[in-house]
Amino acid sequence: MSDKSSYTPPKVWKWDSESGGRFANINRPISGPTHEKELPVGDHPLQLYSLATPNGVKVTILL
Repeated sequence: MSDKSSYTPPKVWKWDSESGGRFANINRPISGPTHEKELPVGDHPLQLYSLATPNGVKVTILL
């Protein structure tokens, strides 16, 4: 790479806000839970919880 750029990335990256567009509110660079709720409890000792993520990936947790 011989092209020198004047851009220097910051030491700590901070997300300013949405840049607009239809998918601006779901493609945010923040990890962690987006809401808190009590998980339902079934009759069996093993419970399967499934959640669809905004990018279309299905997450399944076996407790």
